[in-house]
Amino acid sequence: MSTQVRSIKARIYSIRRGAIGYSRDAIIIVPGVETAVDAAKFINARVVWRSKKGTEIIGNVLRVWGKHGQLLVRFRRGLPGQALGDTVDLIL
Repeated sequence: MSTQVRSIKARIYSIRRGAIGYSRDAIIIVPGVETAVDAAKFINARVVWRSKKGTEIIGNVLRVWGKHGQLLVRFRRGLPGQALGDTVDLIL
């Protein structure tokens, strides 16, 4: 039996901001998701960011961020500044 891995392209919108540095936390936007109810189905999904050199940074969706369907993702390592605006794979 083969299991099919389904992935969706999402975009890194911002790094979570605050008085403490949240370099591991990012806010992503999934195309077509407009409400928090629609975004809630992605909680606990895996997220993979790939650099142009081929390095991968893996993270998990923690929760919905805001009312318009953004997601808060915590990566295992901090993201570089070049990752802002870049695409990630959201693996379901």
